[in-house]
Amino acid sequence: MGPGVFDSRWLPHQASFYRLAFYILENEDEAKDAVQDLYLKLWAARDTLDSVENPKAYGLHLLRNLCIDRIRSHSRHPSSSLEHIETAADDSSFGKLAAKEDTERLVKLMGRLPDKQRRILEMRAIEGLEYSEIAGRTGLSNVNVRVTVAMARKSLRKSMKGE
Repeated sequence: MGPGVFDSRWLPHQASFYRLAFYILENEDEAKDAVQDLYLKLWAARDTLDSVENPKAYGLHLLRNLCIDRIRSHSRHPSSSLEHIETAADDSSFGKLAAKEDTERLVKLMGRLPDKQRRILEMRAIEGLEYSEIAGRTGLSNVNVRVTVAMARKSLRKSMKGE
């Protein structure tokens, strides 16, 4: 399959691929990286893709698996949002102070969340548990856990901007 055929069959689905990756990974940069990985994988296998009848469905299936692999990779090395804030700062004293203040602020704001949201967000972000594991621990459905995490994150973002 030549570059022109590849472009016409696979590139039109880029927006759909990104939306799925963002939905699963809940992070813009991770989603972009996952889509890029998908296109690299597709390009490497371009000579065997002629038999694919539905490129969008095939790509979404591959992307879903790539996203799951990314999540599993991150869960093997769980890092909390709090740790991320601390390590993201540069080595300067100002950067360390700013990171410490951000961490303290985030912990304070998490304490203001409703108990259910706070506990579930801690399980997801700090303990690095999968949605299914949280569902098993709490007795909630996977969908309910995802919604609760999304609501908690939205509340934190709103509080971080407003405070």
